[in-house]
Amino acid sequence: IMEGVRQINEIIRDVAHKWHADHGTNFLVMEYAAYCNHVTWANARHLGYNASVPSAAHPEVFDAEGPHFLLERLKEHVWAPSVPMVCNRMPTAESGGTYCEQNYLFNDGMHFCAETLAARVGAGVACLLGCAYNGKGGSEAKSGGEGGDSLIS
Repeated sequence: IMEGVRQINEIIRDVAHKWHADHGTNFLVMEYAAYCNHVTWANARHLGYNASVPSAAHPEVFDAEGPHFLLERLKEHVWAPSVPMVCNRMPTAESGGTYCEQNYLFNDGMHFCAETLAARVGAGVACLLGCAYNGKGGSEAKSGGEGGDSLIS
């Protein structure tokens, strides 16, 4: 399954790369899955798991390493979250693996904490839109150049 997802993502990146040359407009890709992997792997390393440095890892590394630590979950939960996603410290023996000191990354192992990471995802989208509509990165602004209306100042 992951190989199919990886192939689709490569097609999307290829279209984004070639789109401007063929159409004169920008096609931007936000690497959401890579962002989630980098955050999770960085926290796993913080907890002491043997995980690669996220910025140097490729999708194949995430696929190979993930099962070794992402499947370690808190116990006695209906939807047991992955320890590297929700814990700031490893669960203690006294807790029997049922709870840990929670981090500020994921609320429940699925959703980013609104106060920390969710706002950064929104800022990433705003940054991409600013680049596309304000003429950053080599193309002129859609508003007609400097001094015009812009999506993001």
